[in-house]
Amino acid sequence: MNIHQLRSLQNKNLKRMIELCYKAHPYYQKYMKDNDLTPTDFKSVNDLGRLPLISKTEYALDPESFRLNLELLPDLSLEEKTLSDILYTTGSTSNPTPFYDTAHDKLARLQHLFKSAQIAGIVPSDTVMNLFPLSTVTHQGPINASWATMTIGAKLLWGMTGRNYSNFPVHRRMTDAIDMIEDSKATVLWGITSYVRSILYEAERMGKNFSSVRLVLVMGEPCPSGTRKDMRERLKTLGSINPYINNGYGFTEMQAMAMECSDQDWRHQSTPEQYFFEILDPETRRKVPDGENGMLAISHLNRRGTVLLRYLVGDIVSLNHKICPECGRWEPRFVGTPYRADGVTKIKGILINPSILHEKMSLLFKRGLSEYQFVVGKREGESEPSIDSLILKIACAARDAKRLTREASELVVRTAEITPIIECKNIDYFSDISNNYKFSRFLDTRQ
Repeated sequence: MNIHQLRSLQNKNLKRMIELCYKAHPYYQKYMKDNDLTPTDFKSVNDLGRLPLISKTEYALDPESFRLNLELLPDLSLEEKTLSDILYTTGSTSNPTPFYDTAHDKLARLQHLFKSAQIAGIVPSDTVMNLFPLSTVTHQGPINASWATMTIGAKLLWGMTGRNYSNFPVHRRMTDAIDMIEDSKATVLWGITSYVRSILYEAERMGKNFSSVRLVLVMGEPCPSGTRKDMRERLKTLGSINPYINNGYGFTEMQAMAMECSDQDWRHQSTPEQYFFEILDPETRRKVPDGENGMLAISHLNRRGTVLLRYLVGDIVSLNHKICPECGRWEPRFVGTPYRADGVTKIKGILINPSILHEKMSLLFKRGLSEYQFVVGKREGESEPSIDSLILKIACAARDAKRLTREASELVVRTAEITPIIECKNIDYFSDISNNYKFSRFLDTRQ
């Protein structure tokens, strides 16, 4: 298949998707009828502009209105109309929002996961350690890591860490997961970036042998160059010969993830016939040229549960439709490190881009920094309560605290032109706050 054949298939899938929405989708059925639109008005993905952009807030306020009413579609197959799974968004920008999969959608997810796992480099002989926590709300992270492993035919382990639940104490400690990695000679580690790095840090302290580990898949958070280097060096200290760090990109509404084929910030869409992506100018909402950054919008082309068309993911990223010079794949790929569209914030009149701060702070890992977190908010006891503070919490060895406090402060001043308040924490502090799913390295408590 080439890009022209892909577009033809996308157009075919869109036509069917629009027909179903016109008959049985509460939100789009109403919109099309209110605006005198019919399925004949949508001949290609270029016609999606006839529909409105949907924000996360609109979806979260009424998720049921974005779910096909399958009772109105009696001619669908058993797979298409059977509810299979309910997953939830992480709730980082709102309360957890349900995302419904029918059996049709689950099978599509499995196909996506299989191809993504191949791109990432997982093979049947691997032993994959799923380090996503057993969380209160069902997220796609632990499910996708498990299902992707099974589609390849590799051996699967699950650490089952997370916040304890007293009624059924099935959760394990981080140290238990570390023992499992060593004892089972896991070859692949898969989880949230910050948590996997915490695993490596603790394994070093425990003097563990991770010589079997060859591949680390991290997602849910960016993995800047400094963090990748730090993780590689820690893995080498643990015995790994030539470890590779792969930073995937995914979100609940895409069902699975786009994976890197190399350490180039190129993340391939493994099943582009299932989705259509638009990159839009944040101000004008018009499409930007290929390769330019903009707001990411996704349109589902072949779903039967929750269906979203022109849905704003909330990230800034760019797309490239050229043949990949590294692996030769033709599928569109995300280029660069995605960051939150609403992530830029103002502190004391200064605009701060957290993604840039993270890139710079990751360089301090090789200088002895163990972990960090920025917190924006009013400092306790502040004589001027209207003044916001940028608090930087860091963990490091006691002998490095004075030096790293100075270096971190200077780095933030150079990068963001604001002086942070430095708080030194024990490394266990960060393990505690990331215990359930993932913690935010940039937390704005003013919201």
